[in-house]
Amino acid sequence: MDNFNYRPRALESMPTMTCIDCGDVVFEADTWQAMLVKMMPHYLEAHHDVIAGDTELPREEWMARFMDAYRAAEKRQTKAV
Repeated sequence: MDNFNYRPRALESMPTMTCIDCGDVVFEADTWQAMLVKMMPHYLEAHHDVIAGDTELPREEWMARFMDAYRAAEKRQTKAV
């Protein structure tokens, strides 16, 4: 590989996903755990009902939706690199 096409792993893009409840905010993180941490301020402000468990959707189902969305983001990111 020549120097013009070399891309250090640290500079590769990370998985990117939008808020799974409103789609208004985009987040980027290298692990699903880091993605949850980055999403937390938005959820505390815009989706406090999800954080508090005041929704009809059980937390386990929300987490399953989140994991599906994160895995899809990882696949998109892998294809892009």
